[in-house]
Amino acid sequence: MLRKTILAFASIAALLVVAGFMGPLHRAAESISIGRPVFGVACLLGIILGRSLWERAIFGAIAVLAILTTAVPFLTQDPGGDMRVYSKNLWFANAQVQAVVADIKAADVDVVMLQEVSDNNNSILGLLKASFPHQHFCRFSGWSGIALASRHPFAGDPVCSSWRAVLAAPIDLDGRRVWTVSAHIPWPWPHDSIENENAAVEILSELEGPVVVAGDFNIVPWSGRVERIARLTRTQLAGPAYSTLNLRNIPLPIDLILAPGGGSVKLRPKLGSDHAGVVADVALW
Repeated sequence: MLRKTILAFASIAALLVVAGFMGPLHRAAESISIGRPVFGVACLLGIILGRSLWERAIFGAIAVLAILTTAVPFLTQDPGGDMRVYSKNLWFANAQVQAVVADIKAADVDVVMLQEVSDNNNSILGLLKASFPHQHFCRFSGWSGIALASRHPFAGDPVCSSWRAVLAAPIDLDGRRVWTVSAHIPWPWPHDSIENENAAVEILSELEGPVVVAGDFNIVPWSGRVERIARLTRTQLAGPAYSTLNLRNIPLPIDLILAPGGGSVKLRPKLGSDHAGVVADVALW
């Protein structure tokens, strides 16, 4: 009886692993994919207790698929030497703005991407103005603005998505144009975020040349959403991914940075936010 119960548990876990890859069919699959590491480990029970070689092989294949696809984002990478970026979801009620500014300046970055820039904390842009004079702010509501600040001049007009999703700004990096994108896309499901995702695609699909995307993706790095954005922008995930948000004591790596050649990521403190910041040295060419 116990064996049957454990096998049933492993079978459900295997089905959830497979379901997590079905993002193109339904956005609920994106949320299911969050549990893929746990489901993959549960599949190992099926390898041990499977009734036949064929059954054990299926459990094994699904476990390997789950573990490999979730392990890769946590691998370290060599630092790219082309640009350094800082990204942080400030949290709309953050009162430690001065501490965040000090952390940004200490990180010595080229571009800053900020999310949840609200009526409560938007003074951060003024405090950064001297060091990062080239700025743009997309206000979607009183709490959910997206901002970008750069040491380098803009090489064209920044653009805001029609729904809260992305702010894209071209910068002049030593005579070469690079698109820098600050992203904040809502949870895919059960939130009704299809308009936000479509708004992001509308902007990202028109960008030409090197693109760096950084921000709060509200989904894990092995999800279909991140894969689609990486494919659309011809980028890859910089690593390693870090847990940047604890949701009901579940560590979630959802603040990510993508660049053409990836790059090396370091974690920054939370400093009054519910999200940790991330800094990456990325490779553009």
